Amino acid sequence: MTPTFWAAADPLGAARTLAGEVRAAADETEAHRHIPSALVERLRDAGLFHMTLPRDIGGLECDPVTAARVIEEIAAADGSTGWVLMLANQSTFFAGFLPPEQARTFWGNGAINCGVARPIGRAVPVEGSGYTVSGRWPFASGSSHADWFMGECLVYAGGATEPLKDDDGNPVVKSVLMPRADVTVLDTWHTTGLRGTASHDFTADGVYVPDERVLQPGAPAHDWVGFRAMPLFVMNHGSHALGLARAGLETALEVVGSKRGWGGVPLKETGRMQQVIAEATAIVGAASTYLYATGEALWQAVLAGEEPDARARARVRLAAAHAANESIRAVDLLHRALATSAVQQSSPLDRIFRDIHTAGAHVMIGPLVYEAAGRAELGVPVDFPFF
Repeated sequence: MTPTFWAAADPLGAARTLAGEVRAAADETEAHRHIPSALVERLRDAGLFHMTLPRDIGGLECDPVTAARVIEEIAAADGSTGWVLMLANQSTFFAGFLPPEQARTFWGNGAINCGVARPIGRAVPVEGSGYTVSGRWPFASGSSHADWFMGECLVYAGGATEPLKDDDGNPVVKSVLMPRADVTVLDTWHTTGLRGTASHDFTADGVYVPDERVLQPGAPAHDWVGFRAMPLFVMNHGSHALGLARAGLETALEVVGSKRGWGGVPLKETGRMQQVIAEATAIVGAASTYLYATGEALWQAVLAGEEPDARARARVRLAAAHAANESIRAVDLLHRALATSAVQQSSPLDRIFRDIHTAGAHVMIGPLVYEAAGRAELGVPVDFPFF
């Protein structure tokens, strides 16, 4: 479908308008382990799956920093819905590596992508026309409603057991796009948190993929400035966590403001609760400021036609990982302080606690990001993707 009037509106305003619907559907999203189809269409109609896609391909051409704030708003309403939106927008970065007329096939007219950027599939060249692809890819968030599936593959010649190598001796890797009808989604996503993301495995078995569905390595094929700054596309891992932490703070404030503790003393009058609320507020606020300041600095640099150095790019990735880990720390403080008020399934903090710890397991905000960012600060080559 083609996005309607919503797509002309401010995406952040649209997110705030839709947050109530997202929150109201959260129980159903978790119970059914996918976002309800009606809510998917509302989000699609608002253009929120395609914020960081150029207009000529069918997107809002929203700057990535604003898009990250949108993810924060939706994640504050429901972690699973925010996560699926986050990864759908990350996938739009790959549209820059196809000619626009081809990219419109896979992202235009409201089409939604999901996929896995890990070279664990097998692609065998078909002379002069494409590849035959087989494999199994895990963690395809949004698989319940995706129109296209992307998988990374190593390239093999015929029945070879070792992948082909390029001129530098590295394995040849291709990212391919396959329609929903050509893959099989396996019911594998049974987790502690983010249960509604439908992050299942998917498989392909001897699927023919023509050359026009293979992403081209090298410089972006599209001239939109956003494609020059990949770290901005993954900063929303940090904003997603900030949204969950914000929701945790809002829940804690409601509980502390309405309940009494030992001896009938209102919780809001106890020094312990006052300290925890203050500490969590400072943690989230500081992490938020660092994330958006570094992201905005990189965005303004690329807009000005500059070529940001490794440190400037790495600091966006560092700020995203920092925001996620500090958000986990804030939620943990609140969860422990609220004790039995937090462990009931009826408490929003229970889901927030589970969601943020599940989100924190993602490699894009894990220890390897800190190592890579440290290498950039030290002037050592960074050996990690999307820096």
